[in-house]
Amino acid sequence: MRPPAFVFAALSFFGVAAGAPAAQPIDPVEAAAFGKVLGIGSGSLEAVSLSEIEVNALLGSVQLAAFLNEQAGLVGVRVGLHPDEVRLRGRVDAERLRAALGPLAPPPGTPPQPVELVVRLRGAGGSGEVAILRGAVAGVALPPRVIGEAVLGGLVGVSESTLEKLRGPVLEGTPFALPAGLDTLEVRAGELFLLPAAP
Repeated sequence: MRPPAFVFAALSFFGVAAGAPAAQPIDPVEAAAFGKVLGIGSGSLEAVSLSEIEVNALLGSVQLAAFLNEQAGLVGVRVGLHPDEVRLRGRVDAERLRAALGPLAPPPGTPPQPVELVVRLRGAGGSGEVAILRGAVAGVALPPRVIGEAVLGGLVGVSESTLEKLRGPVLEGTPFALPAGLDTLEVRAGELFLLPAAP
């Protein structure tokens, strides 16, 4: 299965952004969240807690919204954070559904379709693991393998892009390396907890 780890891709994206100039966020919540994430990339050893509001501010940033749209056809992404789970809602480009859904895909010209995903995400000791628990497109429940292929299959392309922190596709149930400088990632009720790696 191609990578369901949109949060991992997001963290990797911000890890890369730490080393390159980016457009300055203007929303104060987005700015604060950027500062916390970039602090880890700069070698800070302080644990970081991102609230659900801060995670959604990052997902709505110009940089990350464009990244998710280009790589996975996702727009309007919002998440809910629950213990070990990320619940995602947004819309997916109907054209992206064609390869995975075949004759069940919407006809050409169909506008973006509502998508819901529940993803388990854990990380410790510098490695993480993800799994799609359930998902639906336009209210129709799909098997995890199909939803992963249909909705997030495009994220496999980032391993070949300039985002060097992503080292190859992330397969469901297969451990992957967390972004450089990050030891632990925990999804808690209403927050994402990040613990930097010791030097």
